[in-house]
Amino acid sequence: MSPSRQSSTLHPRMLYVSTTFGFVILVPLYTYFLLVIKGLPDFAASHPFDVVEWVYASTWMAALMSGLLVAASVISVVRSTPFFHQPFDFGRCFSLGGISGALAEIPSTWLYRYLFHRPHSNFWIAGASIAGFLAGATLVPLLLWVVGRPVPLKLKS
Repeated sequence: MSPSRQSSTLHPRMLYVSTTFGFVILVPLYTYFLLVIKGLPDFAASHPFDVVEWVYASTWMAALMSGLLVAASVISVVRSTPFFHQPFDFGRCFSLGGISGALAEIPSTWLYRYLFHRPHSNFWIAGASIAGFLAGATLVPLLLWVVGRPVPLKLKS
């Protein structure tokens, strides 16, 4: 590394905020796309924006909890080993994000459905794990790429 460049540092607050908001945005979006791929019922097919609103209302709280869990797991792993972001390795970051996203989304969805008296459904748990995988696999490589890339130093003249 040249003397005028150094690696960015991992700021836990930035990682918590960006991962949490990323999950709140991406998990409902991916859940909606999974529903579209599965096929919306005839009564819902003519109201796609209502379906988006319903999906967001039923997934945002679990996504918020998952984002916090993923951020905590990524911070703990990255602090113990720099193999993910120094040098940046997309495959490792993709795997870390996907696995931690899926594993965080399962208990978060189960807890949300239990606390708010929603009926338990294996369909929701499976969909949440897939959406969590996709959200984690999207966000973690992007965030660790930002953390691991060299940033220019401003030297005083």
